Amino acid sequence: MENRLRDSQLASLGKLLAGYTHELKNHFAIINESSGLMDDLLEMSEGGDDKLHERFKKIIITIGERISQANTMAMYLNRVAHRMDVPASTFNVNDLLIEELALMNRFAAMKQISFETTLQDDIPSIFNNPSLLQFVIFSLVHELLDSLESGSTIRFFSYMVGQDVEIAVESGAVVSNGDELVGSDPMFQILNFAVEKMNIGFNRQSSGGEKLKFTLTLPAG
Repeated sequence: MENRLRDSQLASLGKLLAGYTHELKNHFAIINESSGLMDDLLEMSEGGDDKLHERFKKIIITIGERISQANTMAMYLNRVAHRMDVPASTFNVNDLLIEELALMNRFAAMKQISFETTLQDDIPSIFNNPSLLQFVIFSLVHELLDSLESGSTIRFFSYMVGQDVEIAVESGAVVSNGDELVGSDPMFQILNFAVEKMNIGFNRQSSGGEKLKFTLTLPAG
Protein backbone atom coordinates (compact mmCIF):
# COMPACT_ATOMS: atom_id res chain seq x y z
CA MET A 1 0.00 0.00 0.00
CA GLU A 2 2.89 2.37 0.77
CA ASN A 3 4.23 1.92 -2.78
CA ARG A 4 0.77 2.37 -4.30
CA LEU A 5 0.33 5.57 -2.32
CA ARG A 6 3.70 6.91 -3.44
CA ASP A 7 3.03 5.98 -7.07
CA SER A 8 -0.38 7.65 -7.00
CA GLN A 9 1.07 10.75 -5.34
CA LEU A 10 3.77 11.06 -8.01
CA ALA A 11 1.18 10.50 -10.75
CA SER A 12 -0.92 13.35 -9.40
CA LEU A 13 2.14 15.61 -9.32
CA GLY A 14 2.90 14.66 -12.91
CA LYS A 15 -0.60 15.65 -14.02
CA LEU A 16 -0.30 18.96 -12.20
CA LEU A 17 3.04 19.66 -13.86
CA ALA A 18 1.66 18.72 -17.28
CA GLY A 19 -1.31 21.05 -16.89
CA TYR A 20 0.89 23.82 -15.57
CA THR A 21 3.51 23.63 -18.32
CA HIS A 22 0.81 23.61 -21.02
CA GLU A 23 -0.78 26.72 -19.53
CA LEU A 24 2.60 28.42 -19.13
CA LYS A 25 3.33 27.80 -22.80
CA ASN A 26 0.06 29.51 -23.67
CA HIS A 27 1.06 32.60 -21.70
CA PHE A 28 4.48 32.75 -23.31
CA ALA A 29 3.00 32.20 -26.80
CA ILE A 30 0.72 35.21 -26.32
CA ILE A 31 3.65 37.27 -25.02
CA ASN A 32 5.66 36.27 -28.09
CA GLU A 33 2.82 37.11 -30.47
CA SER A 34 2.25 40.45 -28.75
CA SER A 35 5.93 41.32 -29.00
CA GLY A 36 5.93 40.37 -32.68
CA LEU A 37 2.90 42.54 -33.29
CA MET A 38 4.56 45.49 -31.58
CA ASP A 39 7.62 45.00 -33.77
CA ASP A 40 5.48 44.96 -36.91
CA LEU A 41 3.63 48.09 -35.86
CA LEU A 42 6.89 49.87 -35.12
CA GLU A 43 8.12 49.11 -38.61
CA MET A 44 4.87 50.42 -40.07
CA SER A 45 4.86 53.55 -37.94
CA GLU A 46 6.28 56.78 -39.24
CA GLY A 47 5.61 58.66 -35.97
CA GLY A 48 2.83 60.75 -34.41
CA ASP A 49 -0.11 58.31 -34.72
CA ASP A 50 -2.41 58.46 -31.68
CA LYS A 51 -4.36 55.34 -32.66
CA LEU A 52 -1.14 53.43 -33.02
CA HIS A 53 0.00 54.58 -29.60
CA GLU A 54 -3.29 53.35 -28.10
CA ARG A 55 -2.77 49.96 -29.70
CA PHE A 56 0.70 49.81 -28.21
CA LYS A 57 -0.71 50.60 -24.77
CA LYS A 58 -3.21 47.74 -25.01
CA ILE A 59 -0.51 45.34 -26.19
CA ILE A 60 1.79 46.37 -23.35
CA ILE A 61 -1.05 45.84 -20.84
CA THR A 62 -1.68 42.36 -22.27
CA ILE A 63 2.00 41.48 -21.97
CA GLY A 64 2.08 42.67 -18.37
CA GLU A 65 -1.04 40.69 -17.45
CA ARG A 66 0.28 37.48 -19.00
CA ILE A 67 3.67 37.83 -17.37
CA SER A 68 1.97 38.39 -14.00
CA GLN A 69 -0.18 35.27 -14.45
CA ALA A 70 2.82 33.19 -15.50
CA ASN A 71 4.84 34.39 -12.52
CA THR A 72 1.99 33.54 -10.14
CA MET A 73 1.69 30.04 -11.61
CA ALA A 74 5.43 29.57 -11.32
CA MET A 75 5.27 30.64 -7.66
CA TYR A 76 2.48 28.13 -6.92
CA LEU A 77 4.34 25.32 -8.67
CA ASN A 78 7.47 26.18 -6.72
CA ARG A 79 5.52 25.93 -3.46
CA VAL A 80 4.02 22.57 -4.43
CA ALA A 81 7.45 21.21 -5.31
CA HIS A 82 9.01 22.43 -2.06
CA ARG A 83 6.19 20.95 0.02
CA MET A 84 7.67 17.56 -0.90
CA ASP A 85 11.09 18.46 0.55
CA VAL A 86 10.24 17.10 4.01
CA PRO A 87 7.54 14.65 5.20
CA ALA A 88 5.92 17.20 7.53
CA SER A 89 5.98 20.96 7.99
CA THR A 90 3.93 23.91 9.22
CA PHE A 91 1.57 25.36 6.60
CA ASN A 92 -1.64 27.31 6.14
CA VAL A 93 -4.57 25.34 4.75
CA ASN A 94 -5.93 28.32 2.79
CA ASP A 95 -2.59 28.88 1.04
CA LEU A 96 -2.42 25.20 0.17
CA LEU A 97 -5.93 25.23 -1.33
CA ILE A 98 -5.37 28.41 -3.32
CA GLU A 99 -2.17 27.19 -4.95
CA GLU A 100 -3.53 23.74 -5.75
CA LEU A 101 -6.78 25.02 -7.27
CA ALA A 102 -4.83 27.52 -9.36
CA LEU A 103 -2.79 24.65 -10.82
CA MET A 104 -5.92 22.52 -11.36
CA ASN A 105 -7.92 25.31 -12.97
CA ARG A 106 -6.97 24.20 -16.48
CA PHE A 107 -8.44 20.73 -15.88
CA ALA A 108 -11.68 22.35 -14.67
CA ALA A 109 -11.81 24.76 -17.62
CA MET A 110 -11.45 21.88 -20.07
CA LYS A 111 -14.57 20.31 -18.51
CA GLN A 112 -16.35 23.70 -18.27
CA ILE A 113 -16.52 23.28 -14.51
CA SER A 114 -15.90 26.17 -12.14
CA PHE A 115 -14.31 26.37 -8.70
CA GLU A 116 -15.70 28.49 -5.86
CA THR A 117 -13.95 29.06 -2.54
CA THR A 118 -15.18 30.23 0.86
CA LEU A 119 -12.15 30.27 3.14
CA GLN A 120 -12.15 31.42 6.77
CA ASP A 121 -9.53 34.15 7.20
CA ASP A 122 -8.23 33.47 10.71
CA ILE A 123 -7.43 29.77 10.40
CA PRO A 124 -4.18 28.95 12.23
CA SER A 125 -1.29 27.15 10.58
CA ILE A 126 -1.05 23.42 11.23
CA PHE A 127 1.76 20.88 11.32
CA ASN A 128 1.23 17.87 9.06
CA ASN A 129 2.19 16.49 5.64
CA PRO A 130 1.15 19.21 3.15
CA SER A 131 2.25 17.28 0.06
CA LEU A 132 0.15 14.27 1.05
CA LEU A 133 -2.82 16.52 1.82
CA GLN A 134 -2.53 18.08 -1.64
CA PHE A 135 -2.48 14.59 -3.13
CA VAL A 136 -5.74 13.73 -1.33
CA ILE A 137 -7.42 16.95 -2.49
CA PHE A 138 -6.13 16.47 -6.03
CA SER A 139 -7.50 12.92 -6.15
CA LEU A 140 -10.94 13.97 -4.91
CA VAL A 141 -11.20 16.92 -7.29
CA HIS A 142 -9.87 14.92 -10.24
CA GLU A 143 -12.52 12.25 -9.70
CA LEU A 144 -15.24 14.90 -9.48
CA LEU A 145 -14.05 16.56 -12.69
CA ASP A 146 -14.42 13.21 -14.47
CA SER A 147 -17.92 12.70 -13.08
CA LEU A 148 -19.69 16.06 -13.09
CA GLU A 149 -21.64 17.54 -15.97
CA SER A 150 -20.39 20.60 -17.87
CA GLY A 151 -21.46 23.82 -16.21
CA SER A 152 -21.19 22.33 -12.72
CA THR A 153 -19.48 23.97 -9.77
CA ILE A 154 -17.17 22.47 -7.15
CA ARG A 155 -17.16 24.44 -3.91
CA PHE A 156 -14.34 24.50 -1.39
CA PHE A 157 -14.65 25.60 2.22
CA SER A 158 -12.25 25.99 5.12
CA TYR A 159 -13.38 26.69 8.67
CA MET A 160 -12.68 25.96 12.31
CA VAL A 161 -14.63 23.41 14.34
CA GLY A 162 -13.41 23.66 17.90
CA GLN A 163 -9.65 23.12 17.76
CA ASP A 164 -9.79 21.42 14.34
CA VAL A 165 -9.44 22.83 10.84
CA GLU A 166 -11.91 21.42 8.34
CA ILE A 167 -11.75 21.42 4.55
CA ALA A 168 -15.01 20.65 2.74
CA VAL A 169 -15.34 19.86 -0.98
CA GLU A 170 -18.88 19.90 -2.36
CA SER A 171 -20.16 19.02 -5.82
CA GLY A 172 -23.00 21.09 -7.19
CA ALA A 173 -24.45 18.91 -9.95
CA VAL A 174 -25.45 15.37 -10.82
CA VAL A 175 -22.58 12.91 -10.48
CA SER A 176 -22.56 10.06 -13.00
CA ASN A 177 -20.91 7.56 -10.67
CA GLY A 178 -21.71 8.95 -7.25
CA ASP A 179 -21.82 5.55 -5.58
CA GLU A 180 -18.23 4.82 -6.63
CA LEU A 181 -17.05 8.19 -5.41
CA VAL A 182 -18.65 7.60 -2.04
CA GLY A 183 -16.36 4.69 -1.34
CA SER A 184 -16.49 1.60 -3.54
CA ASP A 185 -13.84 2.79 -5.98
CA PRO A 186 -10.33 1.29 -5.35
CA MET A 187 -8.92 4.83 -5.27
CA PHE A 188 -10.43 5.25 -1.83
CA GLN A 189 -8.29 2.46 -0.44
CA ILE A 190 -5.28 4.63 -1.20
CA LEU A 191 -6.98 7.78 0.07
CA ASN A 192 -8.01 6.10 3.30
CA PHE A 193 -4.42 4.94 3.78
CA ALA A 194 -3.20 8.49 3.14
CA VAL A 195 -5.55 10.10 5.68
CA GLU A 196 -4.65 7.45 8.24
CA LYS A 197 -0.99 8.25 7.64
CA MET A 198 -1.72 11.94 8.30
CA ASN A 199 -3.95 11.07 11.28
CA ILE A 200 -6.82 13.22 9.98
CA GLY A 201 -10.54 12.64 9.62
CA PHE A 202 -12.11 11.85 6.24
CA ASN A 203 -15.88 11.81 5.74
CA ARG A 204 -17.87 11.19 2.55
CA GLN A 205 -21.54 12.06 2.18
CA SER A 206 -23.89 11.47 -0.73
CA SER A 207 -27.17 13.31 -1.21
CA GLY A 208 -29.46 10.99 -3.12
CA GLY A 209 -26.67 10.08 -5.51
CA GLU A 210 -26.77 13.63 -6.92
CA LYS A 211 -24.47 15.68 -4.72
CA LEU A 212 -21.33 14.78 -2.86
CA LYS A 213 -19.51 16.30 0.08
CA PHE A 214 -16.04 15.34 1.27
CA THR A 215 -14.78 16.64 4.60
CA LEU A 216 -11.20 16.52 5.84
CA THR A 217 -10.64 17.24 9.54
CA LEU A 218 -7.13 18.30 10.59
CA PRO A 219 -6.12 18.85 14.22
CA ALA A 220 -4.79 22.38 14.68
CA GLY A 221 -3.20 21.75 18.06
